[in-house]
Amino acid sequence: MRIFKFDKIDSTNHYLKQMENKLDYDCVISKIQTAGVGRRGNTWVSNEGMALFSFAINEKLISQENFLKLPLIMGCSLLHTLKKLDDLDFKFKWTNDIYLNEKKLSGILIEKVGDWFIIGIGININNKDFGYASDIAISLSTVTTKYYDIDNLIYSIINDFKNSLAINSWEYTLKEINKYNFLYNKTVKVMKGDTCIGLGTCKNIAYDGTLEIECNNKIHYFNIGEIHIIK
Repeated sequence: MRIFKFDKIDSTNHYLKQMENKLDYDCVISKIQTAGVGRRGNTWVSNEGMALFSFAINEKLISQENFLKLPLIMGCSLLHTLKKLDDLDFKFKWTNDIYLNEKKLSGILIEKVGDWFIIGIGININNKDFGYASDIAISLSTVTTKYYDIDNLIYSIINDFKNSLAINSWEYTLKEINKYNFLYNKTVKVMKGDTCIGLGTCKNIAYDGTLEIECNNKIHYFNIGEIHIIK
């Protein structure tokens, strides 16, 4: 695993996407991002004290049936790494977020470039300034009052993910993300684009990675990227 470290960069994902001659698990780490983004192009506040990093894996490492499940596999692995660090009330929010005490702790952005998946992760660790997201965000340090070694945490996250891919047990991953399912039994507004298509109650994450939402006593299944959810 090659490590590329920066004090400031526009986006760790962007840097890796542009890099030639990538190797599996090449990792880019930055103290600050000036143009960090999340899914659907949302701005991601990227202040110093966060774990801000991206790493690359070739599609050959992943079975084709698991391509769309990759955010869930990464989320489960990240959840376990954090729980080993501190046994707190971490939850996984379908499809790509980790929550703590009902607030957002971490986000995952996965992009495909040619034969490569670029996995970008931002985690609120030692930072206390969340900018415009102060009402909905939280960091580990604000909860535990401890200071964390960010680089060591990043290396642990990547190693845990490598182990998850090697084990290749989707059944185990599915069981775990449902165990810590942040959305379970929450009433949500389901949006398709800018259009509200209804209210529903979230249930389990299904075997194929879709989310079960109960509307009018009937279960509907939604794919990753097909909808977004407003609580």
